[in-house]
Amino acid sequence: MFSKVNRENTHAAKWERYKDKGLFPMWVADMDLASPDAIQQALIKRMNHPVYGYTHPWPSLNESVVQWCATQYDWQINADWIVWMPGVVPSFNLACDVYGKKGRVLVQTPNYPPMLHAAKLQGCESVELPVTWQDDKWLWDWAELARELAHPDCHLFLLCNPMNPQGTVLTPEEMNKLALLCAEHQVVMCSDEIHCDLILDGSRHTPASSIPAIQEQSITLMAASKTFNVAGFGCSFAIIPNGDLRKAWQARSSGIMPDPNFAGMLAAEVAFSQCNDWHAELLKHLASNQQRVAQVINNLEGMSFKPQSATFLAWIE
Repeated sequence: MFSKVNRENTHAAKWERYKDKGLFPMWVADMDLASPDAIQQALIKRMNHPVYGYTHPWPSLNESVVQWCATQYDWQINADWIVWMPGVVPSFNLACDVYGKKGRVLVQTPNYPPMLHAAKLQGCESVELPVTWQDDKWLWDWAELARELAHPDCHLFLLCNPMNPQGTVLTPEEMNKLALLCAEHQVVMCSDEIHCDLILDGSRHTPASSIPAIQEQSITLMAASKTFNVAGFGCSFAIIPNGDLRKAWQARSSGIMPDPNFAGMLAAEVAFSQCNDWHAELLKHLASNQQRVAQVINNLEGMSFKPQSATFLAWIE
């Protein structure tokens, strides 16, 4: 089911970047595995219709997200909380613009480059919150986090959970502690959770906006793109429970932020409504790969690998 697919002559970004350099681009942005057959067939059927015009989100698309959140995270959301976007990266840049108030934006580090650059790109000050190795996982210093959130010019915290690139998944207790701190200091939390369906150790993901303490001052960013390998369609969604925050988001994006394309939305609906079994098998496949890497590396003198909860990126010491 999950054999490697040859991506030559498809203009694949990672393979073009390292072409003829003798390197394998084993990054966390996309997989060299085929997307689910249900998605392939739905796209073929739609592309056989010869008009590819403007398409707005439709009710069953939103309902697929509502059901996915209920099934995967035990999180009951309203369909009108969902705002469809052309990607998670534009989304947290928009969050910096709308909620950063040209002040301090706190972001955990290390982090993937777009999240590190977002605050400065939107005229804010980027304040780094380093994570360190603690009890076999990566996490920040809570005292330092509290100090930074208490700064009077700190208005926004950019969270990446699961962490990219470390693979840490914050526990429900950690998420609640973080939510209480942000709520105490009136800091909006924008949480990039694009890898939340690639948790390999059986842990359940806790979406930021599912926590009562932070629900009214939070934005949760998700997509089908990483899990179902459809990132090239440029489609994601923001879940914003607070109506005022949502209106401000939509007002600022109007006329600037393009809508996601219809193929991306179609792929998302099929992913969330028809691909549960494929998803379960994918997690088994990735977990097996992770265990194989650990078995080999940890039997080599001077090398060690401690698997993390999420994603398929392996940090080998």
